[in-house]
Amino acid sequence: MKMSGYEYNDRKMAKWQGFVLSDHAELLQKSDALKNKCTLPKQKQSSESISETIFQAFSTKKQLALQMDFLINGLYEDDLIGIVIGQEENNLYLQTYSELIIIDSSLIRHAEIAESKKWWDESF
Repeated sequence: MKMSGYEYNDRKMAKWQGFVLSDHAELLQKSDALKNKCTLPKQKQSSESISETIFQAFSTKKQLALQMDFLINGLYEDDLIGIVIGQEENNLYLQTYSELIIIDSSLIRHAEIAESKKWWDESF
């Protein structure tokens, strides 16, 4: 392709490999950040306190944040945040943004009413 006396030398695949490499490096950085993320343990609550918080969240239809009482690779997982839609015997039904989770109530370490994020909040 000639452009007014200047011949453009397209690098073709080398150009695309550069794009892929930069995207891959960015994904690796995000992955490393997630691996290094540490969720601190919250205070262990009594089963009565957890039940009261769950009932309050259910009756007011507010979001509930639950920290489970088990470790994965030596770390606590992020809180499960969702709306309580029911409870049957020892199981709690929590609707998150993406799925319905059935939780054994005896595995809950800490329960609290979660702050509802607003759609106009930048950190949403």
